[in-house]
Formats: sequence, structure tokens, C-alpha cells
Amino acid sequence: MIRYQIQTQYDVSAGAVLTVRFPEADMDHKALYTLQADWPEFLVPFRYRSVDGYAECSYELANRSKLQYRFGNRPPKEYVEFWTQVLQPLLDCDDWFLKPLSFVLDPDYLYIDKAGKTISYLYIPAVPDCVGYEALREMVTVLSQKNSTTDQQLENQVLRAIMQDFNPRVFLQMLRESQSREAGPRWTPPAPKKKPEDLSAGLYPEIPGKPPKRPGERQPAPDDVVVHLDNTGGKRPDKKEEKQGGIFGFKKNKEPKPSKEKSPRKGLFGGKEAKHPSEIVLGAGAPGAVSPAMRRERDLVSMQPVPPVDEDDEVTKLTPAEVAGRCLRLASNAPLPQSIPVDFQGGLPFTIGRFDVSVGMRQSSFEFDKQTEAVSRHHAAIEQGMDGVCQITDLSSSAGTFINGKRLTPNVPHPLLRGDRISFGTCGADYIWEE
Repeated sequence: MIRYQIQTQYDVSAGAVLTVRFPEADMDHKALYTLQADWPEFLVPFRYRSVDGYAECSYELANRSKLQYRFGNRPPKEYVEFWTQVLQPLLDCDDWFLKPLSFVLDPDYLYIDKAGKTISYLYIPAVPDCVGYEALREMVTVLSQKNSTTDQQLENQVLRAIMQDFNPRVFLQMLRESQSREAGPRWTPPAPKKKPEDLSAGLYPEIPGKPPKRPGERQPAPDDVVVHLDNTGGKRPDKKEEKQGGIFGFKKNKEPKPSKEKSPRKGLFGGKEAKHPSEIVLGAGAPGAVSPAMRRERDLVSMQPVPPVDEDDEVTKLTPAEVAGRCLRLASNAPLPQSIPVDFQGGLPFTIGRFDVSVGMRQSSFEFDKQTEAVSRHHAAIEQGMDGVCQITDLSSSAGTFINGKRLTPNVPHPLLRGDRISFGTCGADYIWEE
């Protein structure tokens, strides 16, 4: 396995440039010639040169940003597309005479284009492998922890597949099958069955003046004798008989109401008791009066210090951004949020963008209103470096990101100092960095 080290440099015109050096004797010339003739979109382009017996590959990121700036929660369809963009290049690389274990399988070195449609890798054209299988499994484990989906069942399937013997081809096939089942044909109710034709229709002719034949009833013939029976014996019911009540019947006889006993009058002289006395005066010895001793005890209690509130109380909980004091304070008269707390949740960068109507869900840590057109959907990202200093990166935004009036080079981090004026585009989204 070859040893390599990635060095990062920044150029004003080209932006971020990554450099990898390894012994020239390990160069895979077949892969190099193939890439020079046809460059796949899933690789970051690099320039090769020989320096003192070493092969040096320089990768220019151009408008590509780190994939970690796009981590978050996704709908099921986008979640499947995300994993396909990550793993499909490892299965298709053989068409360019490339090897999957010569990819830099590190989440920190995965990049995505401005449109968010293509994920790109760094590739080291060396004959020996650059990484092992464990690097692949570690990469997909980190990606599964940093990215989620609204379909909990689908996310559980992904976690189980990664914990078992992970295979990229089997993994993607599982995702496609789950997606096809989700987007299968919708169930349509069956058409109502037709009633069978009445075979007895027409067997008996209808008799004028007689009611029509009901289903299953024999139509009387002309020679039949019809006898009408009277169950009442020719007597009509007596109207004076008591009618019974029921759910939909007549009213029942009302039961006599119990007589109310008059309660004796209350009060001192048997009169009515006053509902709300207008004023009550208590003397020093009357019940409820506050004696001088009780008054002194009450004053002593009020002078005691208030016990501290429990730290676990939800009312006193503060976010890490509030504790550290990291926030962006509005410095213009634009109708925008007055303050933006910057909180690095889960160790992820704090991303800033504009709400995308077509997606319909949040894609950045903070999003301006959809009408703030000068701010891009993925505009900038703030992250904390190893030395604890926060830095901001412009994500190839259309209108740019400015620090104290100077436009930042895309995808090149810039350190933040207290009091710096940050402008997201040219719409008046001007903020002061506080920490």
C-alpha cells in the first residue's frame, strides 16, 4: 500500500489546490493516459509532473465545494440518489482502467459541484493500492451518521447493511429495490360487478291494474284467484288506546318532578347571605390578621437569598452558540433577521443559504427568506478550525461573500475576527461577527 500526504494550497485565481506526491516508479501510466483522453466527471481533474523522482499531482477544485457542507436530512428519493452518487463511481471506474482502492476514501476529501448533482473524488494514479477495504467501510459509516432521511425504515436498512458485510453493489441494489417498491403502481379499486340478468323476466305477462312483480316473486296468471287477508278482523284500532314510546315513537308520560324543599334562610337574622361583601375590616385579634411577630418573620424570609436554579432546568439551558457568544449581528437597515446564532451541531459546519421553494425543506443551518434573491441557496459556511479559530468559506455563490468589503475567493476559508463585517451578496445582508 502506497503512502501519500495531501497538502492544501490556495491560489487567488484557481482557488484551493490540493497536491499529492508519491514515488514516480509507482505511477500507473495506463490509467494516466486513459484519464488524459477521457476524464470522468466523478474525479477532480489533476495535473501531473515529475519532480526529483516523485510524481506530483495537483488537483484544482474550481467551483467544487466540500460535500460536508451539504450534509443533512433528505427525502427518500434524494437519499437514494446521494448514496448512488457516492458509490456508483467505485463500480464504474473499471471502464477507465481505474481501481476502487486508489480513490481517496475520506469524507473530508469528497466534493460536490455547484449544482449539487455530481460528487467528485480525488484519485491517485499509482499501481499499489492507496487505501484498504476498512477505509471504505469507515467512510460510509461516517456518511450514514452525518446524513439522514425522513423515511426511518429506509435509514434503518442502510445502517444494517453497513454493519454487516458491506458490498457497494449489493448495497445500491437494495436501495433501488426499496425505491421501486415505494414508487410502485397505486392500488385502484375493482370495478363494480354487474348484476346478473333476471332470467324470470318475460315468463309471466304483466296484468293491467296489478302491481309489478318484485324480484323473486311469481307474477300471477290471469286465471289465478287473489285473496286479500285482513289481520285486524275488520276492526280498526281504538284511537284512545295508550301509545307506547320508543326511540322513534311517541313521547313518554312525564314523571312527576320531586318537590323542592325550601331551605332555611341564612344570615345573622335569617335574611339572604351577601354573595360578595364589598369590604371586610379585621382587627388585630380577628381571625386572619397579621400580628407584629408574623410580620417580622415574613420580612426575614423575604430577605433570605434565592437558591440557585438547577442547571438541568429547560428554562436556563443555553445553546453552545449562546454560551460561546458566536453570532452574526445585523449591521444594516434591511428587513432581515437581527441576529443569527452560529451553532456547530454534531461537529458539522454552520451553513448559510436561501430557502429553496422547489425543494420545500431546509438545506442549510440558517436560511434567508426565499425573496432574498442576492443570497444563493448554498451561499457560505462557517466552521471551527483545529486551533479553535472560526473561519468562513464562500461556496461559489453567485453574488459572492465579502469580508470588510473584500470579496472572498470561492472555496477558500478565511479566518474570522471579532468585529468583522460579513456581507452575503449585495442585498444588504450585512452582519457583524461576534464571539
